[in-house]
Amino acid sequence: MNPRLRVDVGRQVGFEYEIPPKEETEAVWLGRGGFCQIRLADNQLSRRHSQFSFCDGVLYVEDLGSKNGTLVNGEPVRDRLAIKDGDRITVGSHELVVIHPTPTSDRAGVLAPLGQREEEENAFQELAHQVGSDFGGYVVEKVIFNGTASVVFRARQVQTGTPAAVKVLKRLKRVTVEDQNRFLRGARHSAALRHENFVRVYKGGRVHEWFYIAMEYAPGRNLVEIVEHKGGPLEVKTALRIADQVLDALQYAYEQDIVFRAVRPDNIIITEGMTVKLTDFDLVKPLAGRQDAQVTRVMDGSLKVDPAFAAPELIAYPVVADQKADVFGAGAVLYYMLCARPPFGGALPADKLTSAFDRVAVPPREINPEVPEAVCEVLKQAMSDYDRYATPGAMREALAQAAAEVRH
Repeated sequence: MNPRLRVDVGRQVGFEYEIPPKEETEAVWLGRGGFCQIRLADNQLSRRHSQFSFCDGVLYVEDLGSKNGTLVNGEPVRDRLAIKDGDRITVGSHELVVIHPTPTSDRAGVLAPLGQREEEENAFQELAHQVGSDFGGYVVEKVIFNGTASVVFRARQVQTGTPAAVKVLKRLKRVTVEDQNRFLRGARHSAALRHENFVRVYKGGRVHEWFYIAMEYAPGRNLVEIVEHKGGPLEVKTALRIADQVLDALQYAYEQDIVFRAVRPDNIIITEGMTVKLTDFDLVKPLAGRQDAQVTRVMDGSLKVDPAFAAPELIAYPVVADQKADVFGAGAVLYYMLCARPPFGGALPADKLTSAFDRVAVPPREINPEVPEAVCEVLKQAMSDYDRYATPGAMREALAQAAAEVRH
């Protein structure tokens, strides 16, 4: 398999470029010039900035006397340098990652995922033994959720006895320092969200080797569990009531200059009193323009989004995604409640930049004839690629008007 370069940071985030062997092409140039095979729109790049060659199974990079230089894992490239899978290359305002599995890992086949599962299980067992430990004034009592990268405990605040939940990062090889920082940034930004439809975040921090977030304990079931238990769509009035609360929370976040970016059914808890609670703050970030806005990546170096519910720009250009991505997510969740299925498939081909756009969902009434036409029109605009509601509040108003038309 030929090596590839994937853009992880920069205007062309998500693009991938294959480097053919030297027998096919002497070298692949990267720069802003039109003659470069890897052309990046970046004024910090020289017209011919650096070059890559693939010879005898080894990938090389060489700086071509560029003004701002080429870095590999933070170190400047001074001569022709061999690079390997996972190395990170910085050129201008772009950062690319090398994708070049070794022949050994290719032959391992299904053994590689098994090794990852074993690592996750070992990390879980390590955390499970922490029951009774104190995380920043919260004593963990019982595991209530085991995810791929974290564990959530039911806990109690030591001084008051108040029930709480504590989310702790697993100690995994793929969890980087940046992942740990991102985890705590998410906690910091989310702590500012004081709305009844957001799970309240109390604090985040580190205890010894563990990174944790303490938050409100919100017992209930998420929307996936509710829909699967029902075995079909929710009643229209129930779905609209839930969507109204989701949109109210997202509008509040927007007014705080926060974009949630994780609006999907498994992140929406419904309590016994039918109160909506949005949770999972891994992808929360300030809107572009705020001083503390930063690129958010997750454990594997890419944004953890579910293509079945994510806006196209959140898949293709996650750095620039704004409140309209949350509008799309809210529309996709409402579609799921009304149709008992996601609007789109959960996987994308390699060319996600084009496949993420122009997806077409099956009209809701073809799946569930009970969905009013007025609600279908709101869904259509909410999940539009280019003509979406400007804010969650605008969608909420349109949905309220549609609901009023249905009642009359």
